[in-house]
Amino acid sequence: MVSSQMEEYLEAIGKLEERGELVTTSALAKEIGVAPSTVTEMQRRLSDQGLVLYKPRKGVSLTAAGRDLAASVLRRHRLWERFLHDILGIAWEKAHDNACKLEHATSPDLEYQLAQALGHGTACPHGNIIPDAGGEMQPEAVVPLSELVPTQAARIVSIRRESGALLRRLEALGIRPGAVVRVEGVIPKDNLFVLSVAGRGETVEHDIASHVMVKLLSPEQSEAERIVPLTDLAPGETGLVRQFLAGRGLVARCLALGFTPGAEVKILQSFGRGPVIVLVRDTRVALGRGQAQKILVVRKENAHAETSQSKDS
Repeated sequence: MVSSQMEEYLEAIGKLEERGELVTTSALAKEIGVAPSTVTEMQRRLSDQGLVLYKPRKGVSLTAAGRDLAASVLRRHRLWERFLHDILGIAWEKAHDNACKLEHATSPDLEYQLAQALGHGTACPHGNIIPDAGGEMQPEAVVPLSELVPTQAARIVSIRRESGALLRRLEALGIRPGAVVRVEGVIPKDNLFVLSVAGRGETVEHDIASHVMVKLLSPEQSEAERIVPLTDLAPGETGLVRQFLAGRGLVARCLALGFTPGAEVKILQSFGRGPVIVLVRDTRVALGRGQAQKILVVRKENAHAETSQSKDS
């Protein structure tokens, strides 16, 4: 009989192996948040059930049976995170805590219904891969944000440590899966990274950056990130109007409202699928989301670089 506590340990071992880390007693104790002596006893119990291979002072590894069970727990956990966050609107750090409880009380039928309700999603809100029904995962080639050097740009793929404090900090910084970041500089004496995140300057400690997994963008991909629909800007973010993807009628209306090429616009409010409130030429303007999506802008940080390049040439 595998208890919920044993499932927690198998899940933790699975996460460490997923990250390519050596599963030592101390690493497992830190991952779960318990004393090393507690981990040692559980390792023996899991070994007795044929779920792990345990060697004193050398750590553990999952057996085939243990890996299947660990993948099952990870699947249930990440499906619940996705459901709680996407369907119920629960914050991503709270979704994680609640999923830790729900994963152990989920029958195969409920797991299947969850997956169906979510359209068989492939990743949790933190970007970590949801194993498929067979326990398989297709990981992306990623590196920690802490390994980037100045001028490198990357897209955030996942947050590999899901502690509440870390997730709240990243949320405040705008660092979420899908966001594009660029390293502007490093402050070695303070162990800080200076980043550009969605057009805003932010500083991030090395320890935090080490838990953020990213995929490097090529120069061509970075270039493609420069021009975005107005709706891609977050509240408080600014951009310069570049062009329109619209017919004459909408273009004429946009020009009359002040959305002329080169005009600076600032997002004040964005209502999900509803209207977008922007500030353009010191005037508040409400646009339907469909209209706003047809106005292409250059994020302000990129716009400044573009202007400088034009002057230099």
